Amino acid sequence: MKTERLVILVTPEQKRALAHRAKALDLSVAELVRRSAEGFRPGADEQVLSSLADELQRSVKESRAALRAALAETQATLAQLGKGRKERRAA
Repeated sequence: MKTERLVILVTPEQKRALAHRAKALDLSVAELVRRSAEGFRPGADEQVLSSLADELQRSVKESRAALRAALAETQATLAQLGKGRKERRAA
């Protein structure tokens, strides 16, 4: 089979989306693009898994943000407690 190289330009977001979808379907990005060009339609299982993977990715982002906020609040509380201890020791 003769092949040819195809170079396409995509945004960073599109590249991440292609990589994410390919990984969810256990395909290379190149294979995903080839199948898409041939009218590839994922079956019900693949669609469900892809939707679940998308939701998981969103949940992970939200969880990371919540953990960062909790860490910042904890650090602020520890700083206040440390300041109070120093003031009590100085008194």
